[in-house]
Amino acid sequence: MEEINSNQLPDEQKDKKLFKTNKNKRIATSAVFVGVGLILSYLNVFAYFEIFGSKINPYAHMINGMMGVLVGLSLACTTALAIAVLRFSLGIGSILAFPGGISGALITGTVSYMLRKKKPKYVDYASLTDPIGTIFIGGTISDFLLPLYGVPTFEGILFWWGLFALSCIPGAILGFLMLKVLKKAGITWKDFF
Repeated sequence: MEEINSNQLPDEQKDKKLFKTNKNKRIATSAVFVGVGLILSYLNVFAYFEIFGSKINPYAHMINGMMGVLVGLSLACTTALAIAVLRFSLGIGSILAFPGGISGALITGTVSYMLRKKKPKYVDYASLTDPIGTIFIGGTISDFLLPLYGVPTFEGILFWWGLFALSCIPGAILGFLMLKVLKKAGITWKDFF
């Protein structure tokens, strides 16, 4: 039997094949969640109050957890970066959205990658690791960006850790619950890989 490559297919079949690739699904899902993250940022009551230069947004961490599991490390970080850029440029986020969001997505994506390889049954639990990156990495970076006492101190780091925990722990739990809802609807990480 002769094998047909994609250049020999009619245009209609090429279009259908284009939307069936997993990479395209991941990119499209990431783009949709950037929009969802921006809309949820406007609905977030904490976005309009600054607490020592930070604006708490649990929804961003919910999306980080979901994206780390569903689309993987690189697109989870890209989604977090895009949401942070949009929130910051529109005034509904602060400069701290960058280290907080990206570091959480980095850890979630890394843990989900490792779980996909070793224990695929438990990949959804990777969404609960967002606080590890957000609190300890993002919170530490934040004290260097906006030091409370003029210079980075251990007390300042502890303060940022606590503030970031207020945002990312509820967000990680929401993300995990949303993954369970998606799983009941028949959408899992396996649909994207």
